[in-house]
Amino acid sequence: MAVSTGISKLDEILDGGFQENRTVLVTGPPGTGKSTLSMNFLQAGLEEGSPCTYVSTEQTLEELRDTFEPFSFDLEDELLTVISLHARPGSGTEQYEQGTIVETYGTDRSDDEGQYLLRTLEGNNEIDDHRIEFTPSNLREFFRFNVSGDRVVIDSISGLQSVSQNDNTYRRLLLDLIQLLNDRHDATAVFTAESSHPQYDSNPLGQFSVDELTQYNLHGVIRLSRERLRGSDRRLLEVTKMRGVDYDSRQFELVFDNGGIRILPEKRTFSSELLVADHIPTGIDGLDSLLGDGLLAGESTVFQHDGKAEVGGILYIILSNLLSSDRSVALLPRIDSQPLFPQSVFERLGTSMDDRLDADRLFVFDHNGVWEDHQNVFKSIADERGIKDAMATVHNRARGDGVVMALDTNTLAHMLGAESTRRVRSWLQSTVLTSSDTVVDIHNPALLQDDLTTFYVDTASQVLETWLNDSGLQYIQLRKSSTGDVGAVRLIEYLDRSPYVRVVT
Repeated sequence: MAVSTGISKLDEILDGGFQENRTVLVTGPPGTGKSTLSMNFLQAGLEEGSPCTYVSTEQTLEELRDTFEPFSFDLEDELLTVISLHARPGSGTEQYEQGTIVETYGTDRSDDEGQYLLRTLEGNNEIDDHRIEFTPSNLREFFRFNVSGDRVVIDSISGLQSVSQNDNTYRRLLLDLIQLLNDRHDATAVFTAESSHPQYDSNPLGQFSVDELTQYNLHGVIRLSRERLRGSDRRLLEVTKMRGVDYDSRQFELVFDNGGIRILPEKRTFSSELLVADHIPTGIDGLDSLLGDGLLAGESTVFQHDGKAEVGGILYIILSNLLSSDRSVALLPRIDSQPLFPQSVFERLGTSMDDRLDADRLFVFDHNGVWEDHQNVFKSIADERGIKDAMATVHNRARGDGVVMALDTNTLAHMLGAESTRRVRSWLQSTVLTSSDTVVDIHNPALLQDDLTTFYVDTASQVLETWLNDSGLQYIQLRKSSTGDVGAVRLIEYLDRSPYVRVVT
């Protein structure tokens, strides 16, 4: 069950919110909004009528009031317990003297109650007769009996590190607190932690190298950061871990304004209500979802690859699906392509390549003369005039609901050169293409001139990129589009059965 974070967009990013009875870490440098984000989580609980506890290891109650003054947080809510808890170095020893719990108040307090321990932050004033050492064991006992509620924030766990003699003691303390809050108190908890040194940028725990805690005990990690962008200071938010949750791992902006918190952008593409273009489904569900229902009709899509990722199989599955949906297909294969590969894919998917050629549904630009002779296999395409004539013939002869032209740019550039390729591509887009057609340009940018690659990306309405990482996993990302999930990365999975390829969130 998910617990709302109090920010609708963050709930959406986390597929509903924080998981109930689990602990999430919010980490980042000073001033990035860790305390405000965590207090917003508590305020959402208060508005639902849930008891909450806020433990600060860095600020007094008055400082907290100043920090949260621009926001509509109710620090006086009777369901909210605020604890200010601090460690102070001892005099002349490596040990630490008593910590202080300045004010502890909440649902059970009365007018003459609320003080719990020895010291205030401002001095050494005794506020009752109890003296306890600020040690891990005493902290555990204190949290066991005094920290409870449906939602708990510890801001920050950095302030608890000083009570531990070494990393192992500190790690054990945090593990005990997580277990206590989640299992004993049935609380959903948020810990914050400082991250201020560049060397910790790749560590989701910031300055704490507590790998076991990250991997096995923390349910999730949210990283906040700052970036100077053309003279403007931007706060950024990124979910780097959320166990068992289909979360959005992209970077967002965190904005504080009008007394509230917003996470932007709400959408990364135009609303479908503003678009007049139709979509052409590829027949691969995960890919269509990424694209926002499919390829854009009347527009062009660039499909970039790194030369290592599988592209041909995906392309021919898409083309077979399009032929089955009563669309026509024109194909300019890559230079080393042979007819046997697309023929085997088409037949496995129940599409006869010969039948589609005979029915004016499939057309092939045969640049190296390896296809059998057929009126819809064009061989005289060695120059600009020849390819233009063939493309015009395809458009006039095609049957069905429109033509999808799948063109290998590397092959076209090899045949014609960069300048002629650019002219042919511009002519096709402006003269031949109708609102029912689309062009898919497939290429490896590393084999093209930079200005030609830029031309294709600039003129395309959609840009997809696929690559194979060092572990042999293939990914695909939507780099540009007016619809779909721009910036999202998906895994490509191959199967031994229909649909043979999946694009996985």
